[in-house]
Amino acid sequence: MTITRHPTRIRPTRLVALAAAAAAALIGGAAGPVAAAPPAPLSYVALGDSYASGFGAGSYVNACGQTPLGLPGILDTKKQVELVADATCAGATVATEAGGALDLPEQVARVVASGALSPSTDLVTVSAGGNDAGFGQAAGVCATRPTAECAQFIAVQNATALPALERNLDALYGTIGSAAPRATVVVTGYPHLFSPEAGTPVVLPVASQTAFNDATDAVNAVIRDQAEAHGFTYVDLVQKFEGHGLGSTDPWITFTPGAADNLHPTIEGYRSGYFPSVRSLVNFSQLQR
Repeated sequence: MTITRHPTRIRPTRLVALAAAAAAALIGGAAGPVAAAPPAPLSYVALGDSYASGFGAGSYVNACGQTPLGLPGILDTKKQVELVADATCAGATVATEAGGALDLPEQVARVVASGALSPSTDLVTVSAGGNDAGFGQAAGVCATRPTAECAQFIAVQNATALPALERNLDALYGTIGSAAPRATVVVTGYPHLFSPEAGTPVVLPVASQTAFNDATDAVNAVIRDQAEAHGFTYVDLVQKFEGHGLGSTDPWITFTPGAADNLHPTIEGYRSGYFPSVRSLVNFSQLQR
């Protein structure tokens, strides 16, 4: 049997309506829902010392040790984030010191003057305090002197440096909060540089490695307390770097005799330590809303 299909009859009024709808679609009319524009990326400012600039990762672009392989560069590759100012500088301190690096008060003053740090800023990252606490000096003493002298140096240093660091962080965080009141401010602590549990006397004797890690914990406690007092997000890096300090089989800390960027995170340290630690506490998509 042959089945004959008759053409469907369309009334003129229906034909006119279909034509109008098609024309509207072609010229961008209201024939269908309009897709919402994607949210603008977060306006991001990076501040801090060598651990903020990415020192240790290599591929440095200036004398401050900035590199696209550090945390600011990694965050800038994410579609939700736009790095509008990177003021980080190796050697920076919380309190301004004569000469040397671009310290934190100077960094803040510059980004405020440029308009990068303002009420419209969405995200700020800060790493600072290690230079004020004398990390470099302690490493030198602990690498060349017996553990008892290492521990004594750290105790004396902490007694004078930590109270000053507390006051200076309070002032610094207050300035940042006033300049960028809407921003989510993320403060990173410092990782343990050594894995004394491995029992390897690399750079420092094993007992001195423990003393240095304990000193790092003391500095981190001050940083955490001040960050939380100002309503900032504190990021602990000790746990993420566990088992990846010097002396471990998979160190995320640099050490090459004579290298200027020794005792800093490697590329892997920033990529697998810093970034996921920040990302676990900060939801960029939610901040865009």
